[in-house]
Amino acid sequence: MTHFFDLYFYKSTYNTNDKLKEFRLVNPDRNIALFSAEQIKGKGRSGRVWLSNKGDLTCSFLINQSISFKDIGKINIIFVNILFNFFKNFNTSISIKYKWPNDIQINNRKISGILIETFSNYKNIESFIVGIGINLISSPTIESNQTISLAKLNIRIKPIEAFFLLQKEVMSFFKEFNNLNFLSLSKNLNLNFYDIKKELNIKLKNNIVKGTFKEINTRGELILNTLDKRKQKISYGEII
Repeated sequence: MTHFFDLYFYKSTYNTNDKLKEFRLVNPDRNIALFSAEQIKGKGRSGRVWLSNKGDLTCSFLINQSISFKDIGKINIIFVNILFNFFKNFNTSISIKYKWPNDIQINNRKISGILIETFSNYKNIESFIVGIGINLISSPTIESNQTISLAKLNIRIKPIEAFFLLQKEVMSFFKEFNNLNFLSLSKNLNLNFYDIKKELNIKLKNNIVKGTFKEINTRGELILNTLDKRKQKISYGEII
């Protein structure tokens, strides 16, 4: 398999996404996968904090891939499918669910999160950093949300081994980016959406959009059936 990522390993970093931003300033054209055994202050979406302990997986990927602004949600579609594949490596019968926009759940508890940060010119997105956190051993309470770890599922894996497994999945997807079938990939998200009957409250700037799940389309946009019986499309770019 040909080289795709430059690999970097740290005993400790403040934040893996921020560390990759430093690398990008020096080597903007390189694809980089970065692993840290310990992360001092993990980041979540909208300024939230990602809590992890030494022994969990904290890593980030810098990928140079041109994507139009309207297709930003495709990045998320890809990484959700990557994480589905990652967890299926341990147990093919495991029930994995996707909570839009960036959470992976097992047994109705969060086990993994995704943080996407993009870099663009006036035409399109030219590169992006994706941070991944996976609870391998710990299951902290995050803003009253219940979590779970692989250890609680009797699955044991060292963080560095999990990183190599994950970066292999990321590499295989992005080497074939132009051939990806986003209809099939989005269907996988739809089939594994965490609760199709639950009323969803989506915060858009100063507004709250309420409705029930209809689908995730091929651009990674969430389609809601609103309470007044309309269909509302929410792009991934509106909420990151």
